[in-house]
Amino acid sequence: NEISLILDDTLPPRHLITSALALAFHEGNFLMTNLHQRGWDIPGGHIEPGEMPEQTMRREVMEEAAVELENVQLLGYQRIRLLGEVPEDYRYPHPESFQVFYIGTVTKILPFIPTSEASDRTFFSLAEVRQQRWVQENHLMFDAAVNAITERE
Repeated sequence: NEISLILDDTLPPRHLITSALALAFHEGNFLMTNLHQRGWDIPGGHIEPGEMPEQTMRREVMEEAAVELENVQLLGYQRIRLLGEVPEDYRYPHPESFQVFYIGTVTKILPFIPTSEASDRTFFSLAEVRQQRWVQENHLMFDAAVNAITERE
């Protein structure tokens, strides 16, 4: 398979977008949620029928981290290309699909109640969050998000 990061403020073809995620900041810190399936990760998830990508991202951020965002903008997307045969249980567009990533600032923090999906949320300092696996594996996207947020301020 081939995964490419594209930093662009234009959505890829809507019918090929499978999920929407958020890189969210609050007072110089970075929001992450502790998901049962993946550990510390950014909030986001799969698009439901009839949802637009930004709606999905906002819903998932509320469900997984109990926060609301403002000043949301598209940061970019990952293009996922399957180079081999389609797995029997594969439910995404083939051979190409997209995950979109938004940046935003936290405007409202609600009490966090653990769910079947997420056990915790926290706001890591930018130095601390660089120790997290997601940031290490996605450092180019993370750095682009930090730069974009810094330019806003």
